[in-house]
Amino acid sequence: MFLFLPSGNVCFSVQKFCLDNNVYFEFHPFVLYVLSRSPCISASAKLWLHQLGHPTSRIFHLLVSKNNIICNNKCLDLQCQSCPLGKTSCLSLGPMSYKTYAPLELMFSDVWGPAPLFSSDGYHYFVIFLYAYTKYIWYNPFVVKSDVYFVFHQFQTLVECQFSLKIKSVQTDSGGEYRKLSTFFKTIGIQYRLICPHTHEQNGTVERRHRHIVETRLTLLGQCKAPFLFWNYTFETSVYLINPMPTPVLANRSPFDCLFLQSSDYHFLHTFGCLCFSFLRPYNNHKLDFRSSPCVFLSYSSSHLGYRCFDIASECIYISHHVRFHEHVFPFENSEQIPKVSSPPAPQPATTVLPNLLPSPLFPTHTTLPSLIAYPPQHPPFLCPSSHACLYI
Repeated sequence: MFLFLPSGNVCFSVQKFCLDNNVYFEFHPFVLYVLSRSPCISASAKLWLHQLGHPTSRIFHLLVSKNNIICNNKCLDLQCQSCPLGKTSCLSLGPMSYKTYAPLELMFSDVWGPAPLFSSDGYHYFVIFLYAYTKYIWYNPFVVKSDVYFVFHQFQTLVECQFSLKIKSVQTDSGGEYRKLSTFFKTIGIQYRLICPHTHEQNGTVERRHRHIVETRLTLLGQCKAPFLFWNYTFETSVYLINPMPTPVLANRSPFDCLFLQSSDYHFLHTFGCLCFSFLRPYNNHKLDFRSSPCVFLSYSSSHLGYRCFDIASECIYISHHVRFHEHVFPFENSEQIPKVSSPPAPQPATTVLPNLLPSPLFPTHTTLPSLIAYPPQHPPFLCPSSHACLYI
């Protein structure tokens, strides 16, 4: 922009005039004002940095380029020892450079708990093991944190037998429940990877899976209004439903498909917490008893090709394949039918019928752990082509 002065027949650049004289023009309809900028003295870049309250490098250079401040040195070195003290934050981790290409090459693990109260079958925690390549989840409830050591032994025996391969590396946080395992890993040659303290984003794969499990569990509870003492069954069902679910991480394939190299069958699924009628004639005392009773569908049995049903009247849990479902009726919505919860409940109620458990001499006598694998019971056992293992899926 140029300004022409008729009296002196002079034309000059407004921008150059303002920069040279540290002024600015204010235009009005009939008058023009030449005003001085705010008083600004020349100072070093370091002094300006201190006076401005340590702004970022981008903001500081912006002020200099607009001549809002004048520096008497051309070197704008803003390395300040005070800035890191107040502005240090977490750095971006970037994409994960480590890739897995073979089964059991890398396993993630994380513990959830303690729960606010014991579950109906006496558990207080659960641990998940996540296969890094296929994102397949194994869910394992337990009573006390020290049981993680025995749970891993059982899990290791299971997967190494099923897939005929060895676990190569395991990654966890620095929780005390894993300290006993670190010595065990050294003796058998498993590489033990630990995340940095207070850096849970390094364990982001399993943390996101944990979040997915918890959110699915809360959604199932909101759907059927089941009481909290059944939290173990809701988590177990959540994992059961997540494994065969397609995910963008696996190019819209499911963890089950990638691990077992076959498509999932969804015809076995039914609505969690709905009304169901299980065939109970084998449990009748005499021939005139009813052949069924109103039950609530709680979960899928990992050891049977059947469903786990809670009898509302007797408060027993039955496992049966012969079940008829009313999937739009939720008995727990009626608060009068919700079973009472004692504090704490007995670990194994005498009236509860539970599936056969896997015995193991590695477990202490006070701990009872169920079957660790949760393959979808879609049809009878088959020979998995990828692992040559006979599994219930």
